[in-house]
Amino acid sequence: MRFGTYCAALMLSLISGVTAETFPASLDVNGHTLSKVNEARYSVLWKRITDVALYIDPSQSQPESGDILDPAYSKYLTIEYGLSVSAERFEKMSRDLLEDNWPADVLAANSEGIDTFCGWLRAVQKGDRYAVYWLPDSGLTLALNGEVQGSMASREASAIVLSLWLGRAAVSESQRDELLESWRSDK
Repeated sequence: MRFGTYCAALMLSLISGVTAETFPASLDVNGHTLSKVNEARYSVLWKRITDVALYIDPSQSQPESGDILDPAYSKYLTIEYGLSVSAERFEKMSRDLLEDNWPADVLAANSEGIDTFCGWLRAVQKGDRYAVYWLPDSGLTLALNGEVQGSMASREASAIVLSLWLGRAAVSESQRDELLESWRSDK
């Protein structure tokens, strides 16, 4: 391979997509076997921000609404960080994105659940992994490096929180779209 072609291929792999399988093909969570749908990388220039994998229960039918945030539908995200982020930065970014993408009355009606979730957020270092998942029989759970930070049952607040990765408030729309591309094509 010529050097110029190699450099172009390397740049493309750094800017988009996960270059190697970062996450396992399946997970066992609270008695549910979940299968990986897709994984995606969010980078700014050459700086890896996050690698994310989406898992679902393959035995469930996709929601009639076509919305992955449907509360009857199990979903699991693993987010690996390529940089350090403070808990305060996580909270500010989450609240800002939610305020920019959800009506004030919806956020006000779900403020207790959003506040609860923000209270679970901890600082991360490069290589740390958050897992955030919704299972209809146990609610929304957030774990950091395998240690559960908290769980809640509110369907509405959980869907709003999950929209930070899978919905209208996504931190990275391109990462969200890449994650959901395979999921949508399985309809």
